[in-house]
Amino acid sequence: MEQSQTYRCDGCGSEYRVLGDSQPKIVCRDCEREATLSGTAAAQRAYHVGYIRYREARRQLSDALATVEDEEMALARGGFDSAASDFEESVEEFTTAVREADDNALTELSERARKKATCFWQAAEWLSGMTYASEQGESTQASQYRHDAENRLQAATEYGTVSSPDELLQTTETEVQSDT
Repeated sequence: MEQSQTYRCDGCGSEYRVLGDSQPKIVCRDCEREATLSGTAAAQRAYHVGYIRYREARRQLSDALATVEDEEMALARGGFDSAASDFEESVEEFTTAVREADDNALTELSERARKKATCFWQAAEWLSGMTYASEQGESTQASQYRHDAENRLQAATEYGTVSSPDELLQTTETEVQSDT
């Protein structure tokens, strides 16, 4: 059975269904602009990219926290800044997945991942501020930033585990099978 993917014109919004696994270049017959992948396939692709960025950001955050324990604040700040940037990009990808998703399971998993990544992004920003304040000798401000970061890290736990792309595919395939 061939897979069908939906492409949407970036100009006029016309949609095209394409059979097959390849990634064709689709040009809109109405406005002659290129159409891009949309729907479930686009959501799954965005989720996959978001997940990779999220995992890398988590690694950077852990490394930066370990660097704080070694009291190397300037190095830790660089790690927190890198983590924040990757969390921001993962949030953008998860947001795309939410917007493009055609089924409830994919939408829910993408939204939960977006919220969790947002909490980590905010925590990384606060932790970066904490390291800067510590370097400047502003211990009261550094403590406040650390407290704010801890609150965001605690909030992240409310969203459970971010599902891997493989788990996501299994969940959406199960929902599709139960609908038929």
